Amino acid sequence: MIRWISGFCLALLLGLAAMSARAEEYIRSYHSDIQVAESGDLAVAETIAVNSEGNEIRRGIFRDFPLTMQDANGRTVRVGFDVVSVTRDGRSEPYRTESITGGIRIYAGDKDVLLRDGEHTYVITYKTDRQIRYFDDHDELYWNVTGNGWQFRIAQATARVTLPGGRITQTAVYTGPLGSTARNARMQTNGNQAVFATTLPLGVHEGLTIVAGFPKGIVAPPSADQQRDWWLRDNAGLIISIVGLVLVVGYYGLFWIRVGRDPERGVVVPRWDAPEGLSPALVNYIDNKGFSGGGWTAFSASALDLAVKGFVILDDLKEKIVIRRTEKAASRDLPIGQASILGFIGSGSLVIDEAHGTTVQSVGSSFRNAIEKEHRGKYYNGNKGYVIGGIVLSILVILSLIVFGNLEPDMLATLIVPVFFAVFLGIFAAAFGKGLRRGSSLLSKIVSVVILGFIGLVALSIGSALLVALVSEMTGSDHWPILVSVGGIVLSNVIFFFLMGAPTPLGRKLMDGIEGLRIYLTLAEKDRMNMAGAPTMSPSHFEKLLPYAVALGVEKPWSRAFEAWLATAAAGAAMAYDPTWYHGNPGSGFGDRIGGFSSSMASTIASTIPAPKSSSSSSGFSGGSSGGGGGGGGGGGW
Repeated sequence: MIRWISGFCLALLLGLAAMSARAEEYIRSYHSDIQVAESGDLAVAETIAVNSEGNEIRRGIFRDFPLTMQDANGRTVRVGFDVVSVTRDGRSEPYRTESITGGIRIYAGDKDVLLRDGEHTYVITYKTDRQIRYFDDHDELYWNVTGNGWQFRIAQATARVTLPGGRITQTAVYTGPLGSTARNARMQTNGNQAVFATTLPLGVHEGLTIVAGFPKGIVAPPSADQQRDWWLRDNAGLIISIVGLVLVVGYYGLFWIRVGRDPERGVVVPRWDAPEGLSPALVNYIDNKGFSGGGWTAFSASALDLAVKGFVILDDLKEKIVIRRTEKAASRDLPIGQASILGFIGSGSLVIDEAHGTTVQSVGSSFRNAIEKEHRGKYYNGNKGYVIGGIVLSILVILSLIVFGNLEPDMLATLIVPVFFAVFLGIFAAAFGKGLRRGSSLLSKIVSVVILGFIGLVALSIGSALLVALVSEMTGSDHWPILVSVGGIVLSNVIFFFLMGAPTPLGRKLMDGIEGLRIYLTLAEKDRMNMAGAPTMSPSHFEKLLPYAVALGVEKPWSRAFEAWLATAAAGAAMAYDPTWYHGNPGSGFGDRIGGFSSSMASTIASTIPAPKSSSSSSGFSGGSSGGGGGGGGGGGW
C-alpha cells in the first residue's frame, strides 16, 4: 500500500513538472533565411516557432528591428526597411508597424483575436538595404540574426546566408548577451551559402550574430547616386534644420532691414512741455509703442490730468480710490481718452476697489479703445504681418523636420528642451535691451539684444550637446546641431517679435521730444534752473507736468523736486500748498503722498480686475482616477 501511494505521488509530481514545462512561453526555434542581392539589398525570411500559453503571447508576437547600423568606417547610417508579408501557421496574418526608439516594431496578430494555447509558427518576410560593409580587401555581411532584446529564451537559432554568386570565404559567429564574444554555435560553408546554428539555448536578452565575408565584386558597391541618396537619408534632419534656420533668420533679417529699422534718432534736448501738445495718455502710448501695464498707467495719468484741470477730484482712501466728478463743464478740446473717462463717470463717481472691478475693467477698456481707434498706426508700426509670416515659415520648417527628418521618437520629445530655453533666453535678451538706459542709442540697444541672443544660442548649443550625451537611447551623438537649429529658429522668432516693430517718422520725432521732456522732469533742480528760458518752479507748473511724469514713470523725482522747492520758498509755503483736487492720507509729506499715489494707482486698478474664470471640468470625485487627466503609457507582451 505504501509503495503504491509513493508511486502515485511520484507520478503526480512528474506530471505537474511536465505541465509546468509545457506552460512556459518560449521560442522553440528561430530560423533566418538571408538572401543577398547583387545590389547589396537583403531579402530576409524569419521563421519563429513560439509556444503560447496566453500569458505574454496572447494575440501574437512583435518584432523590433533597428533602422541604423555602423558601416565599415564606424559611422552610424540609416537603413531602409519594408515588410513584405507576415504569416502564422501557413496563413496570412494581420500586422501593423509603429516607430520606436531607434527602429520599427512589427506587431503580428489581431487585437480582437486571442491565440489558442500551444505552438505557433510565424514567418516575417522583409527587405532591407545598406547592410553590406565594404572594406578594401573584402566585403561582408555582419548580421545580428535574432537581436538581443527578446523577452523569451530561444531553444535553438539558425541562419542561412545566400550570396548571388561567388563563394563565402570567411565566417564568424557570436552568441550571448550584448557585447559577448562567446561562440556557442557551429558554422558550415558551401560555395555561396553559409549555415549557422547555435549549440546551446539562448537565454532572455541573448542573441545570435553571424559574419559572412566574401571577395569584392560579388556584390556591387553603391553608385554615386546611391551614395548621394544615402547621405541625404542619413542627414535629412540636419539639412532641414540648418536650412530652415538660415531661411528663418534670412527672412527676418531681410524684412527687418526693409520695415523694422527705426528711423534715425534726432537731437534730443530738454523741454518743459509735451511735443505737439500730446496728452499724458498719448505720451505713454507713444513712448511704450503701445500701452504699458495694460493701459492703466496711461489711465492714471489721464485721471490726474483731469483732476489738475478741475474736472474731477481724487480721493486716495486707505482701501480704495474714488474719482468724483466736479461741476466744471467738460470742454470740447479734451483728449479723447479723458473724454471717455468723463463720459463713463457722468455726474457721479468711479470707485476703484475689488467690489467694483468689473466696472473699472469696462471703463478702462473704453478708454484704451477710444485712444487706439483714433491713433493706431500713426506713431508706430508693429509689422505684425511680417512676424506672422516668420512664425508660419518656422512652423513649416519644424513640421518638415518632423515628417521628413527621420527623427527618433525620443528625439522629437527632446525638441521641447531647446524650445523652452530659446523662449526664455529670447525674452530675457529682449527685456534687457528694452530696459537699457533710455538715453542709449538705437544701435547700442540692438547690438545688446543681438549679443545676448548670440550668447543664448551658444548656451543652447552646449546644453543641447549635453542633453544628447545624456539620452543614451538615441542613435548616435550627432543630433545636437538639430536641437541648436530648432532652438535658433524659436529664438529668432522671439527676438524679432520685439525688433520688427518700428516708429513712423512722426512717431520718431515725437519720441525724441518725449525723451527731452523726461530729461527735464528728472534733472536736478540746479541744472533745471540753469536752462535758458525754463519756467520757474511753481504749484501750477508742477501740476501741469505731473500727469506727464506719471505717464513716463518719473513722478517720484518730479514730486520730490517740487517738495524741495517748497522747502526753500517763503516761510510757511510748504504748509500752505494743499491741492483741492487731491485728498490723501495725512501724516507724510506731499511728495511722498502724491508720488506714492501716482506710482501705485495703476497697480491698484489692476488688482481690482477680476481674474478670468477657468473652464469647467468634471470633479475628481465623479470622473477622476489615479494619474488621470492625460499622459501615461507602458509596454509588455502582446
